[in-house]
Amino acid sequence: MNTISVEPIDTLLEAHTGVIPRDLKLNLTRLLQDGALSPEEALLATLAISTSLGYPEMSSYARQQLSQAGVAEDQIQEAAQSASIMGMLNIYYRFRHFVGSQEEYRVAGLRMTALAKPVLGKERFEMLAFAVSVVNGCESCVRAHEKTLRDGGVPAEKVHDLAKLSAVLKALQTLTR
Repeated sequence: MNTISVEPIDTLLEAHTGVIPRDLKLNLTRLLQDGALSPEEALLATLAISTSLGYPEMSSYARQQLSQAGVAEDQIQEAAQSASIMGMLNIYYRFRHFVGSQEEYRVAGLRMTALAKPVLGKERFEMLAFAVSVVNGCESCVRAHEKTLRDGGVPAEKVHDLAKLSAVLKALQTLTR
């Protein structure tokens, strides 16, 4: 996978004019084409984040680009579905953070088999988990996933680009509602 077509993004945003939409489009284009993430990593993260945000137009764009690049359907499906398992965990761990009494709620007891052997591989799944946790605002999850990624050798630039991608996609979703 060499390049990502951003022409479909132009179509998604054609009804939105002005400085803010232009800045958001440029930010997204830079992250997808010139960032630290590989094109496949950027699109998998775009799919997971946009699915979590309930942003179907961007999810469709990411799916289409991934399919055209030859990414296996089971990997595309797992990237999209990762938003749901992370949404569940983000809500649960925010609850634990809010109540401040983690001893009483030590065992989540929530089934999460996908985390054991992800189709995407542990590093890529962890990248998606981090990005979705950023957009869902779960502090303890963001800290845990960032630490796992950095301890696993993922460069800070990639982690930073995942956080920025989450921010830009949230902004675009808000703009296009």
